[in-house]
Amino acid sequence: MSLRDLNVATRRRLRRHAWLLSAWCVALGFATSWILLHVFGLRAPAARYGIAAIVMYSLGLVVGTRVWLAHFNRSVHEQPGLLGTARPGDVAEFEREQAERERRGERARQSFDWADGFGSIADWLSFDEFATLLIVPALLFLLAGVLLLAGAVPVLLMDGVAGLLAEVAVQFVFGALIARRIMRPKAHDAAFMTIVARSWLIGLVLVVASVAAGWLLARVNPGGATLADLFR
Repeated sequence: MSLRDLNVATRRRLRRHAWLLSAWCVALGFATSWILLHVFGLRAPAARYGIAAIVMYSLGLVVGTRVWLAHFNRSVHEQPGLLGTARPGDVAEFEREQAERERRGERARQSFDWADGFGSIADWLSFDEFATLLIVPALLFLLAGVLLLAGAVPVLLMDGVAGLLAEVAVQFVFGALIARRIMRPKAHDAAFMTIVARSWLIGLVLVVASVAAGWLLARVNPGGATLADLFR
């Protein structure tokens, strides 16, 4: 059960909603970190980033997806015939989109000069005074570049959340297709457990990465509370 099981109009709407939900999670994380620092005085980056990540996942993604489900369910009933499961032509278009995305990722990987890239990384990681100021942004940029070249950024930023929304929609709005039979949609009371079961790994990776980033920031700039302190 994924985006492949939904028609074109539904896929486009879910991808747009996925971007909005992702933006909500990021905004919630920044707000949480700011409140912890300026209201509660928590300066330790690892603890602050870890708590922000937990809030982003639990309140941002899990609760946000549950609220989205109620909104999307109303939209389906208000626009009958527009949103729904895939027809054969929709499946073919989805497969073409996936093939084109894979081709773009392959072209990006082939055009990247790994020797030059690793040489630049080595220069960034030489611990003179200027490079020390740039170590955290450089590592974040490196991580984003590796994910982009691996073709994972589109999946993480779009299909990861959009795929979650698609599965929730199929199970709780349209009804899953099992053995060529469309089952009745599940009761919305069970949505929280399904969302957590399908997304807990995302939450775990988010928390671990956030704590690691905070720890690294504290190691590079002892006594600093934020990334901006590196440049002061």
